[in-house]
Formats: sequence, structure tokens, C-alpha cells
Amino acid sequence: MSKLDQNKTPLFTVLKDEYVRRNILPFHVPGHKRGKGVDKEFYNFMGEAPFSIDVTIFKMVDGLHHPKSCIKEAQELLADAYGVKHSFFAVNGTSGAIQAMIMSVIKAGEKILVPRNVHKSVSAGIILSGSEPVYMNPEIDENLGIALGVKPQTVENMLKQDPDICAVLLINPTYYGVATDKKIADIVHSYDIPLIVDEAHGPHLHFHDELPVSAVDAGADICTQSTHKILGAMTQMSVIHVNSDRVNVEKVKQILSLLHTTSPSYPLMASLDCSRRQIATEGQELLTKAIELAKYFRREANRIPGIYCFGEELVGKEGFFSFDPTKITISAKELGLKGGELESLLVDDYNIQMELSDYYNTLGLVTIGDTEESIDKLLDALRDISKRFFGKGKTLEKNNIKLPETPELVLMPREAFYSEKNKVPFKESVGKISGEMIMAYPPGIPIIIAGERISQDIIDHIEELKEADLHIQGMEDPELETINVIEEEDAIYLYTEKMKNVLIGVQTNLGANKTGTEFGPDDLIQAYPDTFDEMELITVERQKEDFNDKKLKFKNTVLDTCEKIAKRVNEAVIDGYRPILVGGDHSISVGSVAGVSLEKEIGILWMSAHGDMNTPESTLTGNIHGMPLALIQGLGDRELVNCFYEGAKVDSRNIVIFGAREIEVEERKIIEKTGVKIVYYDDILRRGIDAVLEEVKDYLKADNLHISIDMNVFDPEIAPGVSVPVRNGMSSDEMFKSLKFAFKNYSVTSADITEFNPLNDINGKTAELVDDIVQYMMNPDY
Repeated sequence: MSKLDQNKTPLFTVLKDEYVRRNILPFHVPGHKRGKGVDKEFYNFMGEAPFSIDVTIFKMVDGLHHPKSCIKEAQELLADAYGVKHSFFAVNGTSGAIQAMIMSVIKAGEKILVPRNVHKSVSAGIILSGSEPVYMNPEIDENLGIALGVKPQTVENMLKQDPDICAVLLINPTYYGVATDKKIADIVHSYDIPLIVDEAHGPHLHFHDELPVSAVDAGADICTQSTHKILGAMTQMSVIHVNSDRVNVEKVKQILSLLHTTSPSYPLMASLDCSRRQIATEGQELLTKAIELAKYFRREANRIPGIYCFGEELVGKEGFFSFDPTKITISAKELGLKGGELESLLVDDYNIQMELSDYYNTLGLVTIGDTEESIDKLLDALRDISKRFFGKGKTLEKNNIKLPETPELVLMPREAFYSEKNKVPFKESVGKISGEMIMAYPPGIPIIIAGERISQDIIDHIEELKEADLHIQGMEDPELETINVIEEEDAIYLYTEKMKNVLIGVQTNLGANKTGTEFGPDDLIQAYPDTFDEMELITVERQKEDFNDKKLKFKNTVLDTCEKIAKRVNEAVIDGYRPILVGGDHSISVGSVAGVSLEKEIGILWMSAHGDMNTPESTLTGNIHGMPLALIQGLGDRELVNCFYEGAKVDSRNIVIFGAREIEVEERKIIEKTGVKIVYYDDILRRGIDAVLEEVKDYLKADNLHISIDMNVFDPEIAPGVSVPVRNGMSSDEMFKSLKFAFKNYSVTSADITEFNPLNDINGKTAELVDDIVQYMMNPDY
């Protein structure tokens, strides 16, 4: 129920009664000066009135970006009419509003769950925000050849599978009037994330009980509506509604100000002001008439031989929760006519222009502007078309071609957008990254999107569609003989959280029981203050030890230190940072991995000359820096295994030891028993780094990756500053190729760089290499 006087039109009234009535002399833009400078033919056609209120921002008429008077009041009346907390004029249409909504609730690098059949403005919003789409498929009606809504269970399943999803976007209703189950709002909110709704085709739903529930009434946190589609506003006018504290309304204002033109059209905004008054005060009556006309059309159309217009009879199907009858979808496939052919007939022979057509259907809208005369004219045209074609053509066959699996997403949309494209023959594009979208009708769902990898299944499916003469669109070459692709070497990977790192230094040597590594963090701070000056330091506090235990030297101090590390690392991960630890000996990885793995399921790339998988039973030295990888998997001393939380931290199948050169006999047995994959440095020398990394990619399927580097993985000639050097070893080039590979193919959640011993360094060579590695991790260029 409205609390404000919905008969008011603050913006339109100021324009009409103050600016025009006072006959203000304009020395402001636009340059036509109230129509005097307009082309004569155009002026005579339009009349005086539109030009008389075509003004720019000044105090009398308020400003859209920081409204203080009539526009502010108009937006307050809009919010009151829809019963929401805040409403905004969206002068870039619903496309611009959708982009603003996405940018208001999603940060770069975050995941957003969206239906596969979203409008291109959603894809644009994802590109602009730098977010990562997670796609879900809507239900499909194969008889009609259209996409329906998304099932609640689909949303529930996707959110369970991917806890990193930060927002959900839905379409309600679809272009065809199919509305979504309002249970989805409760499901989304049970994960305490916002629900965004593209309600372009539903600005009228709130104002009539016979229509589906509007997004704002179903619990959407933010939605947009096209007030020019069903209501009386002029083209381009839309609105955004915010109705939840999950959305920062100040952020919405900032984004709208960023995206909106600084010269909005006052005649268009005035039309929105007045259309709000119209629907708020007369909506029930106007919509009742429109609904009755739509029902009348549907009833009469379905009596015409060869014509079908679906309606309420389909409510209850999967993905078809409710229906907006003002959308009339007409199929003439029993007349042998495709949707586009019917649309062409109507405009060419009967002067009737429909909204759109797909393979089977043509779509029209019944609005508050329709009359019995307009409906009867369309019915008469369909009756005549039926007489011309019924029984004379072949009925269109139903398309039973199934969509292939959703392709692998290699590049985020923003990355694909900015990457260089090359044209190749479509049939030879297997394995390449698509540089464009290909969509098939029916059912209007993309087969592949820019940034996804082209498979043989995709090519076979599209060839099948072409043979069936189904409509394929979206690509540059309409015949799809060629396609734009992104070569791996041309791909631009925009790391969207470059500054979200935290450096943590650990001044410990007790895990190795050798002097030197404890000085590593301080040495780096002094040598490279630009990189390490703000590095946090974990204090090592000596604990009471059992010096009779020769198998677990300094266990209590190592455990206390790792507990502190785990706590700080976990805080960083929760806050959205990537912790990069600098040691210190390799025992610190017990803490770093524990802190990350409590929040994320991770894989590990363990780069070391050694396996570091000894247990108290196999160790020859009793030094815990030779045990961390075993402890992480739940092997060895229970107190150390249970650091930060009980049990193993990482599945053995998600670990790769990389660059190993010296594995002890008993340790090798443990590695073989667990099944951890080892890539020996001999393999890298023999096969080349690129081939070995491809093998790692095929093996290691984890989404998130922890990188743990023992500086002894390098050749001692390159990195002499280590406690336990092993001859031969990786080169600098091989290391940075490996890091580039890791950041390109995985979400690198965290890292350790350990065992730097400045006492053994020569001319600062190892310190410089550590600095280079940390610099790369903080600003990866891949």
C-alpha cells in the first residue's frame, strides 16, 4: 500500500509548470534552444512540446547523479509504488541497469551463478565487473523450442557444489512470460548471498494479483525492470529497485553515476515519472483490461487451424512455475512456417510488426496500450494466413538435438574480451579457446561462449544443427566456416586481485635444526624493503622440549609456531587475501597448509629437491623439515598432524612433488604407498619443462592450489643460499614457467618460500631470486 501521494509527478511538473510556463530563456545545452534550432521537418513532425522540456542539469530541474529535489522525490515515489527501500531511474535502459547491478554486488574475481541463456547485457556486466560466471541450465520445452526457467533444485545443487559463489542472477519472467519459482529466493538467502533479478519483462507484475509474483515481492535483493516494455514510459527508460541490506545502496549510486550519461534526457525521465503515476493509480484497471485482451487473443488464436499460442496449461512443468498471459507466443509450425517466416508475413502483408521470432515462434506483447481493435486485427491476419497455408505445406519437425555438455571455461569473460583473436577453419578448431559466442535456436541457449574451449563434441553438434537447417547466430561468420579463436600464447590473463596479498615472515630454523634460515626474513627486509618492508613476522617462542626424543626434534616449538601460522593464514584467507609465507625452514608448511585447507579444498605443488615425506619411523635425522608433506596427509606424529584442526589437510591424490632429486629409501616407500605423484628433475631435463607441466595439468584436477617452494629445488649455482644443497636442479627460467603455469591454470590460494639461508648465500644471489619469486606471486604476469 502506498504511503506517498502517487498522483504527484515531481519531475514532469517542474519541467511543465516552472521551466516551460515561465518561458525561461535558455543559455544552456542542448543547442536547439527549445526547438528553434531543430531541423524543420523533424520539428513539424514532433511538435513543440518535446523540445520545450529538453533541458540539461541545473538547480531548477535537479540532477540525476546527485538528486536533491524533484528527481529525488520522483525516485522516492517510485520506491513507494513498488514497496521497496530504494529505487533509481536507469537511463541507459535495462541493459545498463543489469551491468550496474552486477558491478554493485560482485567484485573482480568473484563468482556469480547465472542461467546459460542470459541476455548479452549480463555477459557485458560480467566483463565489466571482472567476475567469473558459473553457468546453470534452464529447463527446455522441446515442443515449443524455448528455454523455460531454472528449477529451485538446480540453484540449490549449484550452490552446494561451489561454496565460492557470491551472488545469483535470475531472469523473471522470461521473454516468453515464463516465471520462476519464488522458493529460489529462500534458497539463495540461506547461503547469505544476494539474489539479482533481471525483471526486464515484469515491471507490471507488482500491480495485479492475476500476474506472477514480482521479484521485489518474492524477496530479490536487487532487480531491474524495463518500464518501457509493458508500461507507458518511453523507450530506454528502466528502473533499479534495492530491497535488502545485502546490497550496499551507496555502492549502487556510485556505480550508476559511473555508468550513466552526464546528460540524461529529461523528456524520457519525465515519461518515466508519469508512467509510474499511471501504473500506481490506475494499474489494477489497466492491467485487468490487458490481461482480458490477452486471454481473448489466446482463446481465439487457438481456434485457428495450424496456430498455437501456449498459456496456463503448461504451468506446473519443470521450470514453468507461473505465467504472464500478456506475452503471446504464436507457433505456425503446423502451417509449415518458421517463426521468422510468420513474422515476415505479418509485417509485409498485414502491416503488423511483432516483437521477435525464433525458429518455431513469433512473440508479441499485449500491453496497457492495446485495444480490442488491435487484437482483432492480429487475429484476422492469422486467420487469413491459416487459410493460405493450412494443409498446403509440411509441418515443421520437432528438433530433438540435445545440447552438449557445458564447455570448459579457460578464460574469464573479461580476459577473453581483451585477448587477441585469430580466424581459423571451424572444423579445425578443436582444443582452441573460442573467441566468440555461438547460439542455436531453438532453444536460444549458447552452445559455446568466448573463453570456453572448443571440443569435438561442440563441432559435431553444430554441424548437426546446420544439417537440420536450425538457426545459428552470434558468430562473425554467419556460415560458420571460420571462427575467431584465442591461441594459448595470445590469451590475456587479467589477475583481478593483484593487491590482495599478505606477506608473512617466519624466523625459524628449528625444523631443520641448522642455523641460518631464521635470518632469512630479516635479510630480505633489509635487502629489498620495497617488497618486504610491510611483511608481518610470526614470533617464534621456545617451548619446553623433550630432548630425549631424537625422532622429533623441537617438536613442541615447531607445533606452537605452526599453530600461530595457521591462525594468521586462516584469517587472511577468510578476508580474501592470498598469504605468501617466507621462511624459515620447511616445517612452516604444516601451519600454512592447515590455515588454508580449513577454508578451501586445495591441491599442492611441492617444489623441492627432497620428498619431505618422512615419518618418525623413517627419518634418519629427526628434523621435522623433512616431514611436513607427510604430516599434511595425516601421516606421522598425531599432535603435529592435528595442527589447527584434526586430521589430514590434503588428499594425497591432489599433491605433486616437483623437481625432486634426492629421496631416501624408506621415504620412497611412503610416497609409493600414498600414491603422491613425483616429477623428478631428471624428467624435466629429459622431456622439457613444457611437456612435464602439461602432464601435471592432466593429473592435478584441484581448482585451488598451494605452492610450496624449498629453495633447494634450484641448482646450487643459481641459489647457493640454502641449508641442504643438492647438485643440479631447476633453472630460474624453469621456475618462472612453472609459476606462470600454476597461476594460469589454478586459483593460487597461498604459497611458501622456505629454506633461504643468508649465511650460505653468495653475492645475494638467492635473496634476489626469492625477491623475484615473491614479486611474481604478488603481480603474476601470465
